[in-house]
Amino acid sequence: MDEEFQIRDRRRLDVEGNIKQEYSEEPKLQPKPEQKLPEPEAQPSPSNESDFISFLMNLSAMAYNAMGLGPDSTGVSLHDAKYLIDMIGVLEGKTKGNLTPEEEQALRSLLYELRMNFARVMEGGRPK
Repeated sequence: MDEEFQIRDRRRLDVEGNIKQEYSEEPKLQPKPEQKLPEPEAQPSPSNESDFISFLMNLSAMAYNAMGLGPDSTGVSLHDAKYLIDMIGVLEGKTKGNLTPEEEQALRSLLYELRMNFARVMEGGRPK
């Protein structure tokens, strides 16, 4: 346990407050070149309504895939499907009164279809 170590004092000032000899030259800072941010391209942004509905459609596609009913399905995971359906249900509760009529209708319809298909899959049948 007799390891040798060396202590180096890296402070720029000595005890009296004078700059130490090894730090006598002021460090030369290189100015950073100014970066211009690219101008955002003028693109029409989709409305919040279509963003929310797209979000719901993505969640429902994931739930259908988890039930084994989606085109990208790799197998059945009823646990994952139930979790996704429950999360959409939570969204329904948390967004109540803050949705447009179209968003509210899309959310209700989507939840109904997901829950009915989930029940059919649980019974062992294939939904229509």
